[in-house]
Amino acid sequence: MPSGRRYLGLGDTVFLKQLEFPAVYDKAADEIYEVDPLGFEELSRCDGALETSASRFPDEFLSFCLSEGVLVERKKPERLEVAVGHNEVPSLRYLMVEVTDRCNLSCIHCYLGDTPGQVLPARTVEAVLDEFEEMGGLRLVVTGGEPLLHPEFARINELAAGRAFRSILVTNGTLLDAGTAEALAFDEVQVSLDGMKDGHDYVRGEGSFKLAVAGIENLRRAGIPVSVATMVHRHDLDELDSLEALVKRMGSVSWTLDVPCDAGRMIGEERHLMPGLEAAAEELERAFGSEQHEPSGDWACGAHLACVKAGGKLTKCGFYEEWTGGRVEEGLRRAWRAMPRMRLSDLDCDCEYLSECGGGCRYRAERASGRNAPDPLKCRQFGLAEPG
Repeated sequence: MPSGRRYLGLGDTVFLKQLEFPAVYDKAADEIYEVDPLGFEELSRCDGALETSASRFPDEFLSFCLSEGVLVERKKPERLEVAVGHNEVPSLRYLMVEVTDRCNLSCIHCYLGDTPGQVLPARTVEAVLDEFEEMGGLRLVVTGGEPLLHPEFARINELAAGRAFRSILVTNGTLLDAGTAEALAFDEVQVSLDGMKDGHDYVRGEGSFKLAVAGIENLRRAGIPVSVATMVHRHDLDELDSLEALVKRMGSVSWTLDVPCDAGRMIGEERHLMPGLEAAAEELERAFGSEQHEPSGDWACGAHLACVKAGGKLTKCGFYEEWTGGRVEEGLRRAWRAMPRMRLSDLDCDCEYLSECGGGCRYRAERASGRNAPDPLKCRQFGLAEPG
């Protein structure tokens, strides 16, 4: 230990969360650490004015925290507030907020379809973000529609800054000019790339790929971490090798891949876009980075995830309007507590992989065979030709 007095404080991007267990979350690294109650209590004392010599940390644990940046030592005391987020069981860790259903594109695989042009007022967004922070949420995902079309987006951008959770903006990327990218206060921006030029433009419109890639380059120049989301469809299957190389070359922090569901414009004539499940299941293995939909214990898909729709309802995910805990104007925590839930033990699955796969996507399963049925895509990811 260096000579002279030293004072311990949490890292600038490190926050304490009381989930189902005491946890430390580093939003910059998107890392969560489970700690024991005594360690959690001691970390809550690290307010920048606690002398290192007065801490009760075991040497090995203290060294680990310092090496990971969970704790930092300062030469001078600087007392800072140590806030602890207190969540529910199951905990709400990942929150999607559809701030508008307006969009500048008409993607043929859009699950929202034709929308009424709803806008979630900025004052409602502010109340939701404040309560999510109090609850110890980990990741906020601001999405749409195209969120940059929200008439109060500048205010929403301000509201996302400096929070005790990681804020992520999801966009089609076509409106991200250099000035817009420079002004963003989000911790990460996720851009949709549904193939290379031919595949992407087939579903999103001519010229959209070029604009999206230019938007990503503007984000990179602005120093904002970029992630990529891809829908696997019949017209990009032969482009995914090239797309994977592009995603990695651009330094994406994560790449999520999924398959369109029977919703929105995918119901009816556009269903030809759906790839074969066996081929799609293999391509999904390319994904890397963050996961939001994991099961937890006996809770099925989306155990820690919810979505605020543009109309103000808190729903299980973006696909559902009727699976809701109520309106967020009446309180995010109250709506989360009232959310209907599904357990793995409720599912009609007789499979050795159930605890690992978590039942997959409930919406996809429901559209295929029924709400309690297996997810046919997830079954194929685990090598099962038929749902089991």
